[in-house]
Amino acid sequence: MRKSTLLLVLLAVALGGAVWYFEFKREKPPEDTAADSKPLFSFKQEEVTALTLTRSGETLRAEKRGAAWHITEPVDASAEEGAVEGLLGSLTSARISKTIAVTPLGSADALKAFGLDAPVIVLEMKLKTGAAHKLRLGEKDFLGGNVYALVDSAPDVALLPADLLTNAEKPVLEFRDRRIAVFDEENLVHLRVKNEHGSLVAAKNAEGKWIVAEPAAMKGREVETDRIINTLRGSRADGILDSPTPADRARLTRSPVEVELTAKDGSATKVEFSTGKGDVYVRSSIGPMLFKVARPVLDAVNIKTAELLKKEEPKTEASGKKEIPAKK
Repeated sequence: MRKSTLLLVLLAVALGGAVWYFEFKREKPPEDTAADSKPLFSFKQEEVTALTLTRSGETLRAEKRGAAWHITEPVDASAEEGAVEGLLGSLTSARISKTIAVTPLGSADALKAFGLDAPVIVLEMKLKTGAAHKLRLGEKDFLGGNVYALVDSAPDVALLPADLLTNAEKPVLEFRDRRIAVFDEENLVHLRVKNEHGSLVAAKNAEGKWIVAEPAAMKGREVETDRIINTLRGSRADGILDSPTPADRARLTRSPVEVELTAKDGSATKVEFSTGKGDVYVRSSIGPMLFKVARPVLDAVNIKTAELLKKEEPKTEASGKKEIPAKK
């Protein structure tokens, strides 16, 4: 073998050994990029007592009253707990995956590249301790999985999960309590249903069964109330008219569909539905507003009262006679 060839072979072996050592033998550093991230905020979700969202000239304010959230602006109304808590949950669990220095410091032109010269949304939070925090959200990054943000007074741009922007962009209606009726099912003792097919009154007896009091033709029959009660409990408005016009109210002047639930303490929950073509409007004991609901909600309560009766099992008579096998 020539000396030059031998040198090439030895060189190849040496290079191969080096590759093996650095790629396999040598311990590799972990590839966990999350290790470089840090929490967006250090406070806990339950420490927040007030939340303000400012977006596109619209302001949404909510404050905690006892254990429940209440909206104070743009309307005075109960809040949808899931929507508020969901937003706070995404805020307190978010992590900053990356920070980007703004040069020159605080430059509006530099912030414009991130959509932070005029933020899409500004979130402000107040804590039980009296401390306040502010988060400004700008545009999403190129891939859409993150959003650029300014956290409190920090000068650098932070990269945060895009679901923060998604949760904060929900319309005001989704932050409101859209239930058309609020009641405690366990305490109900009296039910009255009036619709286009007739009326029915039922009371809960000592055994917890609903028994018809009216009409006389059905008196004493057991009623299955699940369809009515579940509809009222589970329905959510598609729209809320806080200041209904006389024309809107006129739809319910002579409401042919009504449901009234009475509790043990005598408090009543009354829900009235408009009929006819077009939108279905609802007026309830919750307040002066009118709700818009889907037509299947109306259809669920505008049924024949006989369909609410529990089906009676057919009676079977015992016979002591033995069957005589048929002759072949």
